Amino acid sequence: MTCLTVSLIFVAMSDTLADVFSPACWPFELSQLPQPAYLVGGAVRDGLIGRIVADLDLDFILLQDAVKTARTLAQYYGAGFVLLDAERQIARVVFKNITVDFAQAEANSLEQDLHRRDFTVNAIAFDPFTKTFIDPNNGQEDLQRRLIKMISPDNLQDDPLRLLRGYRQAAQLGFEIEAQTKATIQEFAPLLSQVAVERIRTELVYLLNTQDATSLIQQCWEVGLISPWFKSANQQFQQLSQMDLSAKKLGEIYPQLSQELSQGLRETLKISRLGIAKLTCLFNHNLTIAEAELLELKFSKVELRSVLAILKGLSQINLLKTRDLSLREQYFLFQELGILFSSLIVSAMAAGFSLDSLSPLINRYLNPDDPVAHPQLLLTGNELMEALNLRPSPKIGELLLEIQLGQIEGKLTTIEEAIAWAQQLL
Repeated sequence: MTCLTVSLIFVAMSDTLADVFSPACWPFELSQLPQPAYLVGGAVRDGLIGRIVADLDLDFILLQDAVKTARTLAQYYGAGFVLLDAERQIARVVFKNITVDFAQAEANSLEQDLHRRDFTVNAIAFDPFTKTFIDPNNGQEDLQRRLIKMISPDNLQDDPLRLLRGYRQAAQLGFEIEAQTKATIQEFAPLLSQVAVERIRTELVYLLNTQDATSLIQQCWEVGLISPWFKSANQQFQQLSQMDLSAKKLGEIYPQLSQELSQGLRETLKISRLGIAKLTCLFNHNLTIAEAELLELKFSKVELRSVLAILKGLSQINLLKTRDLSLREQYFLFQELGILFSSLIVSAMAAGFSLDSLSPLINRYLNPDDPVAHPQLLLTGNELMEALNLRPSPKIGELLLEIQLGQIEGKLTTIEEAIAWAQQLL
């Protein structure tokens, strides 16, 4: 086993090292870990290159009592405990903003455990007791070379998701994939179909949320990793390649839209609004086919509805090539999109629409008092039922919609006019 102390490239990043490798910054005391214990995986890699992440994930390898240690820490600190794999002795402790995984080393050997990992940059261990790095696969050298390099083809075959993960990590780190590793990934690409689609979807979301990763997404498709699920994507790669540039241009003039693009669809969903716009590029523009493709990858209902809403919105935006949208068309466009408006705009720009042609819609959206983008009801459903002596029924919603359309077209301005309009419709 080779023990390497911190080399010169890492000394230059000592501030980051202090955060990641100092037990004082961990959510528990070092003395609560059994000896020996090793910090491994992404946290070590990111700490060595000075990469800052929003939510810290710590992975520890123990030679004994991995699950017992996790359970004890969870109980002591009142943190969450999850038994991930009883047979392989892997458990998780969930603190606020920090997740800590504990795993028993394969064959109770750290070196053997590190040799079973996916890529060399992820197979570096840090001993917090001796302050040394254990690096039997020369991962630090590949970090300096900015390379994603496999440890062995067998390791990639053991879990084919690692094939896609290699591209995802290359995108997130700004690294190149080593030539032999890339060739092996392409050879094994058909094995990815054996992996649960939920895991594939998670890696895709990471890729879609990563800035300037579109070339690597295209490479994933070209080597056969994602092409089985996105059969028509090659027709949209030109649009996908323009997404980040379009988002940057949009943000320079409309900072609010740029901020919205960075936000998630929901707190419980990892994908950003820019990510969902990129995802839309990968699907067939036929809504029926797109929905089937989304269901095959088991995207959530929110993600499915979002992609379909953007595709519908793009078909309406295409009308701008020949004519202006009516007020009614604009109203329904805003209503169907909701928080996805910025996603539609960046998609339209990537598809070739100029910002000038889209600015009338943007200005409406950014004006909170605009009656088309942000309509205010003249009266509620209860008030309408009381005024016309009506019982609850779907007809009430239809009348309120017609009143709202009458408002945006300038036909109605008062409650009295709205009631009279509804009475006439009845």
